[in-house]
Parts: sequence; structure tokens; C-alpha cells
Amino acid sequence: MREIIAEVRAHPLALFADFRRLFLGRVISAVGDKFFSIAIAWWVLSTAGENSKFHLGLIMAVNVLPVIVFGPLLGTLSDRSNKRRVMLAADAARGLLVLTLALLLWSGRLNLYWLYSICFLISGFGPLFESAVAASIARLTSPEKMPQAVAVDSSVLQLSNVVGSALGSVLMAVVGVAGAFLFNAAGYAASFAAVWGIRTGLEPQERVDSSFIEEFREGLAYTFGNRPVLWLILSFATFNFFVSPILILIPMIVKFTLKESVTWLAVFETFFALGSAALAASLSFKKAYVNIYGWLFGSLLLMGVSFGGLYFAGNKYAVCALLFAAGAALGAGNTVAITLFQSIVPDEIKGRFFSVLTTLAYAVMPLAFMVNGMLAEKFSVNFCIAMNSSAVLALSFLILLLPRVER
Repeated sequence: MREIIAEVRAHPLALFADFRRLFLGRVISAVGDKFFSIAIAWWVLSTAGENSKFHLGLIMAVNVLPVIVFGPLLGTLSDRSNKRRVMLAADAARGLLVLTLALLLWSGRLNLYWLYSICFLISGFGPLFESAVAASIARLTSPEKMPQAVAVDSSVLQLSNVVGSALGSVLMAVVGVAGAFLFNAAGYAASFAAVWGIRTGLEPQERVDSSFIEEFREGLAYTFGNRPVLWLILSFATFNFFVSPILILIPMIVKFTLKESVTWLAVFETFFALGSAALAASLSFKKAYVNIYGWLFGSLLLMGVSFGGLYFAGNKYAVCALLFAAGAALGAGNTVAITLFQSIVPDEIKGRFFSVLTTLAYAVMPLAFMVNGMLAEKFSVNFCIAMNSSAVLALSFLILLLPRVER
């Protein structure tokens, strides 16, 4: 018992108050994001008619396009700016945009074109916020606690998805889609308040005067000039093309394969997120990794097996178990990869590096969403599951052949 208490007291969330504030604020806003994503998916599938599968894929593509288009530029801006102010500005802008979306829906004027436009703008501030967070973790904690802090930060999305998915259908039943949008706006306000309370200095690193373009090129040069790092990032982008479609296939399984209500969408999303959260939370107590590439191989292999199992699962409870396993695999892979990058990338360019990493990993997602939306329309949801899971299984062995990053 004493050892457990000592482990808890030595946890980054217990040791660093500002890191704890950032974590709590991000969890609250991310719960709102999950309500928002469930509400959008169900609204599109329920109102877009016979082309609803295609439109769901398209709206998901619109949500990641800003990451691809603006990510590296916003990462450079983050490195040149006070990280706290950057996060405050991003939260304020996203909160106002989500509030606008709720007002449009309440007034009966929301259509697909308004939804595409506003979702694009909301997503545009995401890379700015996330690059500032990535560049702040080491400064809000300590070098010794950094691997654990990364695992904690990686668990934000999963923990919020568990709560958001579990309560999403209840919230929509009580207050409707517009209420879910309003809750998301309130989540951004809570995140704004938490970031406002951070007292650690997050000013940009001192450096020789250089232009925005020069610093932008410096970030690109580091990423593309480091061959093992570049190979690892490109591998993630390849896997992401075949893994990310699960985000649109889960609602399709509920709506068209199982013919269930939004309640089961929330249940499935909960189990998927719970798997990721459980793995990330357990890894937050792990101080170091002996074989990171072995962890990556194992997580990708498990992801392929779990994803493929959805093809054969006609039972709702079997789907829950498979989604839990897939989420755990995804959580493990993300956590160990980000830990590796946090340990090798210099602090002064972390904002730029992580924005480039996100851009390259997300660049394939719009095409993946649209392709799977069209294939689901033309063939079936099961066809998409079989195609993507087979590719993930085949490509998981690629990790074993990659050149190793020097730590």
C-alpha cells in the first residue's frame, strides 16, 4: 500500500500544479469535443438523405484539412509566441465558433454548407493549441517525469472520450444536438479558465533574431533531414490512412449494419475510448521503455486483429470487446511514439516539429474518409472493414524494418 501511495504522490499530476491545471482544462474541453463529434455524425446521418455516408466522410475530411494546410505555419507561430497566450486565443476562438453553430441550429438555418464552413474554422485553431501544448509539457514538468507526463497528456483524449461517449446519447436525448454544441462551447470556456491559471513562464525560447520564414524552414529541415525520424513519421501516415476510417465506420455499423439507435453509437465509442484511456493511464506510471519499436509493432498488430474482428462480429457485445482492444492498441502506439519524440526533439523547435508530425499524419485522413465513404456507399461497411484491417496487419511488420532513432 505504501508503494502505491508513493507512486501516486510521485505522479506528474500530483507534483506539478500547472500541468494539473492544463490537464483538467483539456479533459473538460475534450469531453465537449466528443459530444460535438457524436452530435455532428448523427445529425449528418439523419438529415443528409441517401448520400449520408458520403457526407459523413466529407465532414470528417473537412475537420482535418486545416491541420494539413496550416499546421506547420501555426507550429512556427507557437514557437515564436507565449504558449499560454496561444492556448487562450485558440480556446476563445473555438468557443465562439461552436456557439455560432448552436445558434444556427436553434434558428433552423443550419445546413451542410454552414456545417462544413464552421467546422473548418473550428479545426483551424486545433493545431495552434496542440502545438503550444506539446511545446509546454517539458516546461510544466521535469526531464525525469517527462515520459510519464506524455502518457498523461496522451490520455486526455481517451479519458474525455470515455466520459463524452458514455454521456453523449443522454445529453442529446435531453437537450438535443444544439445542446451538445452549447456544452462544447462551455468546455472551451472551462479550458480557457484553466489555462488562465497557469503561472509557469511559457515565453518563447531566447534565440538569435530570425524571420518567421527562416524558423519555418528550420523546423522542416530538422524533420526531413533526420532519416530515422522521417521514416517513422511516414510510416505513421501510411498506417493512419487505414486506421482512421474506423472513426466513420463505427457510426455506420450502428446505423446501417446493426440498425440501432444513437445510444449504441455512444456505447461503442465509450468502449473504444475506454481501451485507449486504460492503456494510457497505466503507461503514465511507466518510467521508461526498453524497446519502443517492439511496443509499436505489438500495438499495430493488435489494432489490425481487432479491427478485422469487426467483420465477423454480429453481436453488439463482441463489437464492444473488439473496440476496447482496438482502442488499447491505438493508445499504446500513440503514447510510446510521442514519448520518443519528446525525448529527442530540442525544446526550441518542438512546436514546429509536432505540427509537422501532425500535418504528415493527418494529410492522408481526408482522402481516407472520402474513399471509405464512397466504398461504403458502393459496396458495404464490411468491405471497408476487411480492406483496412488487412492493410494494417500487413503493414505492421514494416515497423521491424525501420532504421532506429538515436535517443
